[in-house]
Amino acid sequence: MARAYGERAPAFTAEELEKLVDGVLPQYTLLYGPPDQQVSAHQKKDIWRAIAKDVQTLGVHHRQSTHCCKRWEDIRRWSKKTAEAQLGMASQCGRGGRRTMTRPDVRDPGGGLPGVGWAIEGITTDTRG
Repeated sequence: MARAYGERAPAFTAEELEKLVDGVLPQYTLLYGPPDQQVSAHQKKDIWRAIAKDVQTLGVHHRQSTHCCKRWEDIRRWSKKTAEAQLGMASQCGRGGRRTMTRPDVRDPGGGLPGVGWAIEGITTDTRG
């Protein structure tokens, strides 16, 4: 049954998300790589259409390429914020501004993250569990 105008689509299922990730990862450098490896906007639309077609093969819900692209961007944004929160970094980014990272004011007692040179409050080397 078709959705009524303005009604939300059902959330992506775990299988749809897995299919989405499996479709994007091989094409990642074409979609988001350095400018010399990127493709035209038309080719990107074709890539997203192919990914959406793969997601639709599960038969859960009709997903358009724009829905798949939006969901992928949501995943990227969520994972970046989660990683920054877990590392204790605050990102400051205004409209059109550069993203800057600030380090916490904690001295590294030698047990912090390798190669970073500072420790994160509340996390020690013996919390690997």
